[in-house]
Amino acid sequence: MLLILTACGGSSPASAPASGPLTGNWQITMLQQYPGQATTLGVSGFLSQSNDALTGSVEGPSILSTNGQNLNCGGTAQVAGTVSGQNVSFTENIGGTTYNFSGTISSDNQSMSGDFQALAGACFKDPTSGTWDAFLIPPLNGNFTGSLTDSSYMAELLGVSTAPPITVSGSLSQSSNAGGSNASITGTINAVGYPCFSTVSVTGTISGQNVYLDVFSYTGEQIGTLGKAASSIGVAGAPATVVSTSNGLSLVDNTSGDALFLGVNTPGPCAPLNDGGLTVTGDSTNVVFNFQ
Repeated sequence: MLLILTACGGSSPASAPASGPLTGNWQITMLQQYPGQATTLGVSGFLSQSNDALTGSVEGPSILSTNGQNLNCGGTAQVAGTVSGQNVSFTENIGGTTYNFSGTISSDNQSMSGDFQALAGACFKDPTSGTWDAFLIPPLNGNFTGSLTDSSYMAELLGVSTAPPITVSGSLSQSSNAGGSNASITGTINAVGYPCFSTVSVTGTISGQNVYLDVFSYTGEQIGTLGKAASSIGVAGAPATVVSTSNGLSLVDNTSGDALFLGVNTPGPCAPLNDGGLTVTGDSTNVVFNFQ
């Protein structure tokens, strides 16, 4: 009887592969060193580790031409690779160019670095190579406090060159990744003494450090954006950026500034303001949101 039970499946069912420590949202910075002048390229997205297999989906890099427009070689790519101890290797094909990455994983599994090579293709006339490093971005969840700074509307309203900061608070929630290169973000922003809004809702995406949010009034009408997406004519985007330090997480404007833009629809959400014969109902500000 014991032999029959064993032959008929008496053993326990196989368990699902465990999610490995590299599973999560990654920001990868590539330094193209050959050929030509060293150039920094950005890649972002979500990786998934199952035992020694690494898969995922990433965005970029977008290669810029001499006139500042994106060549048709960026976009989204699938990642396939392997993990062996603290060594990692993976490939991705973006816009017809295959990138091969190899490197090492930090002891805490929070960062990686190494070398990459790419054959000539849509992005490069000649084979290229360089170095790369990556770090894991914690989920953007929880309550925050912070400020909107350099408000153009408030400077005009108060008659000053630089307006005082506007105090804000709120919360953001990041969804689980469903195998794509980004995850969804939803939340609210509350402002104190701001003529443009007291409470708004936001929804958008996060990929690596890059956050793009649409801003909606209490009526459900879109009134603005937080982070500027790339345009259809090839101008690079300017996302809001997640910064992770020992003090916690922050969401700040990209180096180009003016992360929060209000006035997607005309008229905008701000109380009408006369500026030299023009009626101003929109605003642009920098942002600093510090998560608790």
